[in-house]
Amino acid sequence: MKKPARSLACGIATVSLLGIGLSVGIAGPAGATPATAPSWADVQAAKADQADTQQTVDELASRLSGLQDSADQAGVVVQQAGQTYALAASEQQEAQATLDDLDAQAKRAKQAADASAGQVAALVVELSRSGGGDLTTSMLVDASDAKDLLYQVGTMSHLSERSATVLAKAQADQNTLDSVAAQKSQATKALGKATDATKTALDTANAVAAQASGKLQDAQNQQNEVLEQLAFLKGTTVATESAYYSDQRAKQAETQLAAQAAKDAASGSSAPTGTTTTNNPAPSTGGTPSKSGNNNNSGGGNSNPAPAPAPAPAPAPAPSKPSPAPAPAPAPTTPTAPSTPSKAAGAIAFARAQLGDAYVLGGAGPNTWDCSGLVMMAYSSQGIATGGHNVVWQYNYFRSIGRLVPLSQRQAGDILFFSHNGAASGGYHDTIYTGGGRMIEAARPGVGVVERAVWGTGDLLPYVARPSGSM
Repeated sequence: MKKPARSLACGIATVSLLGIGLSVGIAGPAGATPATAPSWADVQAAKADQADTQQTVDELASRLSGLQDSADQAGVVVQQAGQTYALAASEQQEAQATLDDLDAQAKRAKQAADASAGQVAALVVELSRSGGGDLTTSMLVDASDAKDLLYQVGTMSHLSERSATVLAKAQADQNTLDSVAAQKSQATKALGKATDATKTALDTANAVAAQASGKLQDAQNQQNEVLEQLAFLKGTTVATESAYYSDQRAKQAETQLAAQAAKDAASGSSAPTGTTTTNNPAPSTGGTPSKSGNNNNSGGGNSNPAPAPAPAPAPAPAPSKPSPAPAPAPAPTTPTAPSTPSKAAGAIAFARAQLGDAYVLGGAGPNTWDCSGLVMMAYSSQGIATGGHNVVWQYNYFRSIGRLVPLSQRQAGDILFFSHNGAASGGYHDTIYTGGGRMIEAARPGVGVVERAVWGTGDLLPYVARPSGSM
């Protein structure tokens, strides 16, 4: 079935910096970057005075992290708007599928009702000729339609058992046709409502992304300058500093993941109800083959580019009202026939083959992606279903088949889920964890598909999905 219109025309330029994209948007955390950044004069003076060099390096590194933290926090707003659109688009597709099914049912019901009405008409002719009962051929002339004929025949008092059976069958078929017609009318209204909601959500997502793009170039310039200053102070290159920064951010992210997992465990999340499966999920349809050849990655020129850095996650603000219940933990599972771990490696390889591709709302390949579209197609390439093209649907699907594990047990190939309210209902982003504090994501407009350090650990749900491999 054709998907609803979903191109994102927001005018955001693609940015490659530090192996990650920058997208500075509507609301970054206050005070995330130093109030006064070292100028080139400060840097040159520090270079001349070795005693000041390390202090200036530290200040620049802090500024670099602050800029990226602000960008990632602002990007959450864009991702949330995108997920709102994704939910609306999914509901529109469901409404269309329901209407298509009812159309097919209506055609079958009409054929059955017409055939039954024809049998009743033939019965009228037969009985009128034989003088049976009080049926006359005038009924065929007087009846305005099949329903009218059934009514007139039904008022007769002298119907044989055979005649009554024919009439009952015809009436049942007509009732089925009327019922399907009523359902189809409601489904048509629901589709119209869902279509309007999808358009509104897309317009909102475009507007949010366009607003964010206004600050993108300034942030890019600032990070470029910081990298140049660091390279000058340390006598290296911008590429070297970018790679170093990426590695440091990944190490920091891994530490923060461990801390977040410990915090989740201490909070005592309850186990969700769900059916455990012992077989591999059925493959998604419409899989896109992995692209061949090297892909341009903003972090470098290798065929297997170095992952991009991620920011240290900003602490989640204190809620103004009681927080929702934490995402539930999966029930203990003991699958008897887990899929081979190589499928996780295959999904990662598929996702890496898309590095550098653009982000487009509703994108599921071959050259444009959104977050859940990339996750879906990466595992579809391995013959594994993910529950649909939607973050919330994917989380709920893996919960329902018993394929969730605690964040503390994460391993390469698992799916990380981000939520704005600590529950599955607030899911707005998902990624594929690649190990060592890194992940692959279709990030947001202006960034595209990147591999980078895990960011925003405070928004991670306490359970990750493990589509393949041992539980």
